[in-house]
Amino acid sequence: MWIWIGLFFGAVLGALAEQVLAGAGLGLALGIGGELWLRLARVQTQVQLLSKQISALQHKLHTDGASSASDASSQHQTIADPADPNDLQTELVSVVTLMSAEPERSLPVPVASQSVKDLSGRKPVPMLFQQLWAVLAGVNPLVLAGLAVLFLGLSFLATYFAHQGLLSMQVRLGFIGLTGAGLIGLGWWKRLRLGSNAVLLQGAGFAVVYLCLFAACKYYPMISPGVAFVLMLLTVLAGSGFALAQHSQRLAILATAGGFLVPILTSDGSNRFVALFGYYLLLNAGVLLLAWLRQWRWLNWTGFVATFVISLSWQLLQYRSADYLLVQPFFAAFFLLYLLIGYRFTLRQGHQSRGLIDGSLVFGLPLLSFSQQLLLTEHFRHGDGISAAVYALVYAGLYALVRRQQRDDLQRFAQIQLGLALMFASLILPFSFGASWTTVGWALEAAGLCWLGYQQQSRASRVGAYLLMLGALLAFALQWPAQTGALWFVQGDFINWLVLGISLLLLCISADLRPAAARLLPAEAGLAICCFMLGWYCWHRAFFAEFAAHLDTPLPWQLIMAAASLLLSCALVKRWPLPSFSRFGWLFLPLAWWLYGNELALQLYQGVWGPVLSWQGAVAVLVTVVAYYRWLQPQAQPHAVYLLGMPWLLSLLLLWQGHYLATLWSLEQRYELVLLFSCLTLPVICSLWLTLRQLWPHPAPLALFLRILPLPWLGLLLWLWYLALLWPTAGWPLLNLNDLLMTGCIGLSWLQLLVLRRELAAEPYAELLLKSLSFISATTLLVRAIQLSLGLPWQWSVLWQSSEVQLGLAIGWTLLALALMFSGDKAQHRLRWQAGAALLALVLLKLFLVDLADAGSLSRIVSFITVGGLTVLIGIKAPLPAAKQKAATHDTASVSAETADESGR
Repeated sequence: MWIWIGLFFGAVLGALAEQVLAGAGLGLALGIGGELWLRLARVQTQVQLLSKQISALQHKLHTDGASSASDASSQHQTIADPADPNDLQTELVSVVTLMSAEPERSLPVPVASQSVKDLSGRKPVPMLFQQLWAVLAGVNPLVLAGLAVLFLGLSFLATYFAHQGLLSMQVRLGFIGLTGAGLIGLGWWKRLRLGSNAVLLQGAGFAVVYLCLFAACKYYPMISPGVAFVLMLLTVLAGSGFALAQHSQRLAILATAGGFLVPILTSDGSNRFVALFGYYLLLNAGVLLLAWLRQWRWLNWTGFVATFVISLSWQLLQYRSADYLLVQPFFAAFFLLYLLIGYRFTLRQGHQSRGLIDGSLVFGLPLLSFSQQLLLTEHFRHGDGISAAVYALVYAGLYALVRRQQRDDLQRFAQIQLGLALMFASLILPFSFGASWTTVGWALEAAGLCWLGYQQQSRASRVGAYLLMLGALLAFALQWPAQTGALWFVQGDFINWLVLGISLLLLCISADLRPAAARLLPAEAGLAICCFMLGWYCWHRAFFAEFAAHLDTPLPWQLIMAAASLLLSCALVKRWPLPSFSRFGWLFLPLAWWLYGNELALQLYQGVWGPVLSWQGAVAVLVTVVAYYRWLQPQAQPHAVYLLGMPWLLSLLLLWQGHYLATLWSLEQRYELVLLFSCLTLPVICSLWLTLRQLWPHPAPLALFLRILPLPWLGLLLWLWYLALLWPTAGWPLLNLNDLLMTGCIGLSWLQLLVLRRELAAEPYAELLLKSLSFISATTLLVRAIQLSLGLPWQWSVLWQSSEVQLGLAIGWTLLALALMFSGDKAQHRLRWQAGAALLALVLLKLFLVDLADAGSLSRIVSFITVGGLTVLIGIKAPLPAAKQKAATHDTASVSAETADESGR
């Protein structure tokens, strides 16, 4: 917090004095000093607490008996030997010493990875800040702040001398050089007495020497560039030697950081980039020398960040295409230097390398360096493609070099180099036709950094990966709308979509492959799901856009591509059973419904129907069904939606194709209804056959497939039945299209109900509804037969006034009532007999209310005589069946009477 406060107020005060950079630097130094002072106070508090606990533990060990000592020895033998309290004190004091007195040595991994609170009650800081604290711990913040202010003052003094011309050149620079040499000498002389402060003095002294040599070469003609090069090289070697002799990473960092700040602080606005990059090349040579001999990752990172941030900033502000030949060798040298530094560090560290620092060097180097290379070669026609080819060759060579080591702990590093080589090789063709490096590079780097973060259990690396991926998405969104080129899969934004999709999916796969001990970030599991959804969308969107741009009918090919992706995920999940691969199936069915629904809505809006089952569409449906059920088969307990969704979709496609054919052939409405009925019959029969024989490629619960699955089809059958009932028709009685269609709808519904009744318990309301529809259908068939025989119009008012229709209804309903009552009497089915009696009562009521009004006609006379005779016959031959309860009582009474008679005898 104090660092940001110091930086803010320093920048504000510097702006008031027209020295923003100087004010910000001074404020940053004071903020760092204050923050380090507070942390040093906390460490001192922790040391005091540890000392008190050591004393308490010694007292307890002295007072405990021999048995307690032996128990403690068996349980805590990895910590200390309880039999000797001095050893325990030595061990704990060594931990305190590692925390305060010897910050150059890193803490042991188990101590650094503890997830409990420390003695002060504060949660431990992340690994990244622990490593930084290990470097800066023990530094006196006041000394550091004072040296920073002194260095800034000397820098401003050198600039002031150059502009004002005060004193002679020798005096001006001699004063500054002697100051630096004095700081170095004082720090070396008092290194044993001053401790860590001596390192600060020496680091500041080397930074001042860099300042003196740079000013002597840049502002004055005192020394030539060749002499300055030799002197700076000697200074680099001297600084490296001092750092190595004292085993001090802080000295190396301070000297290097000061060296990098010299050109910035003494800048006069002139664009002398050759001297600048030559000077930085020498500084980086010193970093390489130290990296070759020591494992100082913070020094590597300091040089890397300073070099590429400063050079990239200059490139964005000052670079011109005419400077290419002068700049390219320096940038290539920077890239090769830090590539070699990363290789050397990994070679010495092996599998122990971890954290954001290593990930930044491994993945950040190609990102920043290649970004610089793209800016350098943007005026060349094929500069991007050539640069990608060169980088691919460099990383392929490094991969071959690592493979020759034949070390198991370098396999991960070798895989990363191979992946980078393949990445740059895959960018050669896209860059030749145009692609955005920002989107592609950041997305691929985010995927690699996230994988490395999971493998090394570094949450900071994963945070960086998610931020990089967010930047890639934002960079791509700024180019919206996406474009498609004339050449398939090469021009346009296809590569951007594809790389984004693959990178996002790799993020999810990295989460699936994470070690069991890896700690997740807050809401990281949900973030992985969001990445998968975005990756799945980008993957499909890349191909869908190409098909839509180059094909007249893209829908079949889009479905084939989605089905091929699902088959690929099924093949991958066999080899690697990861949740990310299985999720392709969960989204495939909604995708298929969306694609077909979108096309259907478009055709409805345009009023032009197209074929959905052309040869291309049929192939797409076949591949879709195979891929979907190939994924669904091994699923343990899929949701009912995924079991029922595909049969419903296929039946929709059949109806769609049937309507298209009816439109194509210009069929009448009654013929179209018959065609649609045929399209509905196929899924109903097939589903019954597959369900009864258990031939589905997945477990098929009978209750689900006999009750729920046919509901949409039965609803469509009811709709067709209703249309066939209302629409007029022509032809023979009982053999016309409308009657046959009604009979088919009722028969298919009865087939479904009978199968349900045989396998499961039939729903009583469904059976009652179907019986009512059957009665209405029989009545309609009778009325239509009379209407077609007499040539009457199909109108309600005309048919109701017809005496022939009334006669047919009376006789037909009476015969139906006769059948119901006779069968009810024979089967002793009281409810069936009552239904027949209710129908007979309806006939009698119709006779007296309707037919009696025209009793003089022959039809009404026949109806009265026929209904009366049949009613008498029913009354004699089919009496009301006895109730089951009364019959049971009568049987019980008879048995009791017979028992009493036997007893009396």
